[in-house]
Amino acid sequence: MKRRFDERLENYDLTDARSKLEYNRRLFAVVAGRYDAVTTVLSFGRDRSWKRYLVGSLPESGVHEALDIACGTGDLTLAVADRYAGARVVGADLAEEMLARARRNRRRWAAARPEHSASVSFETVRFETGDMSDLAYENGRFDLVTAGYAFRNAPDLSAALRSVFRVLRPRGTLAILDFSHAARPTAASLQIGLLRFWGRLWGKLLHDNPEVYGYIAESLRRFPSLPALEEQLREVGFRRVRSRTFFFGLIAVTFARK
Repeated sequence: MKRRFDERLENYDLTDARSKLEYNRRLFAVVAGRYDAVTTVLSFGRDRSWKRYLVGSLPESGVHEALDIACGTGDLTLAVADRYAGARVVGADLAEEMLARARRNRRRWAAARPEHSASVSFETVRFETGDMSDLAYENGRFDLVTAGYAFRNAPDLSAALRSVFRVLRPRGTLAILDFSHAARPTAASLQIGLLRFWGRLWGKLLHDNPEVYGYIAESLRRFPSLPALEEQLREVGFRRVRSRTFFFGLIAVTFARK
């Protein structure tokens, strides 16, 4: 059954922080129930492999507290928890509908690990409301911050990067997975055009509104190119910035150190 989404992008200004935030709140409340399946479809089944690459490329040790911003249904959060057994991992998201799904996924994750009691698992992995642009955590708390499809949706990208930098400890790691586009306008236009077509098709099929997933292309059009994003990370204060692209440059995994 389709779950309709009646909002129109023309009624929102994605360059205005409050307007973009409100659009995202409404959008993710509707797509939460199908988010995992749609992510698989839109990525041609490659999303899991990109996340495996991200998690597999993280530091082997030294992570005791981790934060996954815009955690959605929590798959990346739980993958980080698997990577660092015993670490405290927080998944933060603004959409309560996403957090509800994440908590259900946590129960299944805990049940599949009989060596840990449910209470230990729930204490180790928490899901809570959080705004990436104004994280309510103390300075230098986390050894690791992950961001899966997060910063492109940030109402204020600069504020979000500064907020993440603040809560990372010195020498902590930031790992980003998101859509990307080339610096050259012609190549970027082709990438975004293909993404717009694919997203709008599934938006129409699943929600009777092409803009539901067409939004991905619209948000990417306003997002910095990969070289510009890397430079912005350096301006905030990050070092050792490196990226790898996938899917003809439409996906990038970026790592940076504080």
